[in-house]
Amino acid sequence: MRILVISHKPPYPSVDGGTLATLNMCLGLAKAGKNVTVLTLSTQKHPSSLELIPNEIKALVNFEILHVNIKTTLLGYILNFFFSLRPYNIERFISTPFKRLIRKTLLNEYFDVVQLEGLYLYPYISTIRNHFRGTLSLRSHNVEHHIWLKLAENETNKAKKLYFRVLAKRLARVESNISSKVDALVAIAEPDRQWFVENNFNKPTITIPAGYLKEEVEEDIEPVDFPSICYIGALDWLPNTEGLNWFINWVWPRIQLEIPEIEFHIAGRNASEELAERLITERNIIFHGQVANSSTFLSRCPIMVVPLLSGSGIRIKIIEGMYLQRAIVATSMAVKGIDIKHNEHILIADTPDEFAKAVCSLIYNPDLGKRIALNAKEFAQNNLDAVALAVKLTEFYKQLEG
Repeated sequence: MRILVISHKPPYPSVDGGTLATLNMCLGLAKAGKNVTVLTLSTQKHPSSLELIPNEIKALVNFEILHVNIKTTLLGYILNFFFSLRPYNIERFISTPFKRLIRKTLLNEYFDVVQLEGLYLYPYISTIRNHFRGTLSLRSHNVEHHIWLKLAENETNKAKKLYFRVLAKRLARVESNISSKVDALVAIAEPDRQWFVENNFNKPTITIPAGYLKEEVEEDIEPVDFPSICYIGALDWLPNTEGLNWFINWVWPRIQLEIPEIEFHIAGRNASEELAERLITERNIIFHGQVANSSTFLSRCPIMVVPLLSGSGIRIKIIEGMYLQRAIVATSMAVKGIDIKHNEHILIADTPDEFAKAVCSLIYNPDLGKRIALNAKEFAQNNLDAVALAVKLTEFYKQLEG
């Protein structure tokens, strides 16, 4: 089976959960014996090049990377708001050279399946349809409009709240009409698949969670001083910054009151100046910025926190933490789409008091943390292996071929 994967941001370097989910899926398919080609944009926010990609990855997956200049500006937001019906976060990824690259690739090579990595590739569907007669699939990382609805609900600035609501409405319109444009839907999370089915998607669907390929982690990694907790996430993604600020404002003081010597290690790229300054100056917070290897960072700290208040899809960093045998405390929003149980594979907490008590319980009771972390690792190995999930995906595509 030959599969063309089209992405609006490069899978490598894997700087966030979305890029890691795409990369692991592509590598899983390749390791399962499939021929995989990736066409992707490279932007200022998500830059990449063939030279950056390790040879061992290029030996498995073919890459075509187009560098484009995409800038989000206040004027762009305003013009889009008043003079367009398209969501701005889709419209800004429209590139005529990328359409040409897609057309050239489809004319020169044969593929059984074209898979779109998310809703932001919507503007390229007509180009694909004009030059491709095989299965066109949408791999949905999120129900996008759910993210913006939740952000609007939590936003106190009236102008931003209005904009988020309008953006959510426009995204919902695209998501409700996508069934007429593609042949199949691959959802990363089951609640997302159910939403599409309940909102006009009448083509074949399947839920296949984001998988993980365990990297080689050095066994002699030096641990951070105990007690400590850690967080990792892209700090230019609104749901991440919203959740992290909530944690620092409301949960962190409660933990410090109980355990004054505790340290909080934070890693993430593209923090705003305001957020970076806060992380640098807050007592007992150690801000690492963008780290070279997320697995190495997570492996140094036994307890991981994921305080997400809005979002959709599945949190690939939770899956990574499970594989690395971390004890994880997360909100119910963060674990949505992962079939794990509270107090067995993870601790789930949704209020500041509950979250602080959960973290402290892991520090006071290391055996509890070890039990939960071991259960989490076993669950991930049994259910979230990227190669096994890739086999399931290709079986789904074979059924569509009849």
